[in-house]
Amino acid sequence: MMRRQRMRGFSLIELVAIIVVLSVGIVSLLQVFGAATRTIGNNVDGQLGAQLTQERAEQLLADRRSLDPARGYSAPSLALGTVNEVPVTAFPNYWRRTVISTIASGVSPCPAGATCKQALVTVARTGNPITQPVGQVVFMLVNY
Repeated sequence: MMRRQRMRGFSLIELVAIIVVLSVGIVSLLQVFGAATRTIGNNVDGQLGAQLTQERAEQLLADRRSLDPARGYSAPSLALGTVNEVPVTAFPNYWRRTVISTIASGVSPCPAGATCKQALVTVARTGNPITQPVGQVVFMLVNY
């Protein structure tokens, strides 16, 4: 009489259950990777926006501090008004806006007897609404 040997291995039901569990796990991992990729993209936008904002602020401050008579507090770059850079040179997906306005003498934070200008530099990525900049700085320029 032949003896039947016990078969070892997985049944079809067990294999289907393993495939379902692995599929759910893989889909969850792919969603995490997608979210991580979007977050990295947002961080790059924020970092580049901060760098472009700082670059423009440093240009304006350098003009203000210059001893050259053609520059200083009355430099063309510090004239009242708005300057738009669309797109920013070398960064075609970003725009930068510089707004120079006056602050009345004696009105906080402008010291009495001084003339003051406020500079607002905003950087945004193309496609983002202006209300959501990726970089922004406001500072005051004073002339005693």
